[in-house]
Amino acid sequence: MAISEIHHVALTVSDLKKSIAFYKEVLGFHKTLDMPLGGPGLERMLKVRPGTKGRSVILQQGPSTVGEIELIEFDPPAEKSTGPKRPGDPGVFLLSFEVKGEELTDVYQRLQHQGIQCSAEPQTLSLEGYGSIKAVVFEDPDGVMIELIQLPSTDDVRCVRDAYRAERPQPAA
Repeated sequence: MAISEIHHVALTVSDLKKSIAFYKEVLGFHKTLDMPLGGPGLERMLKVRPGTKGRSVILQQGPSTVGEIELIEFDPPAEKSTGPKRPGDPGVFLLSFEVKGEELTDVYQRLQHQGIQCSAEPQTLSLEGYGSIKAVVFEDPDGVMIELIQLPSTDDVRCVRDAYRAERPQPAA
């Protein structure tokens, strides 16, 4: 199958206005599309109750049309709210965004000044066969976990992987 990176992620939100503000003001996304949803096609495709309508807003970073966030407020909302996923629950529990061009500690301080509660200060994690990353986690208005990460350079990852492979015996052909 000829697929590429993730085009977009759709999030059901409880308050579209509040969520748009969060993703724009905190994460720097900009709105590129705002549209009504509804009709038999939506009902079949998304398996929602007949008559369900909604409003969808697409947010993106920069000019790329991949990696977008789609925020949807459905009317009526689901009969039973399941709440956000957590680590260990089946399904998506976290959205991760790479921070480039500035230090994660500076971003963390800016989040603190905006009143964003992070689960901890930025952590350095060593990933076997990859290298060290820095990460910080917080939640959006509906409790979806957001991770901001700083990754090693491509050259650094290559060096770590070469060293990793050299330390491991290769299976016989």
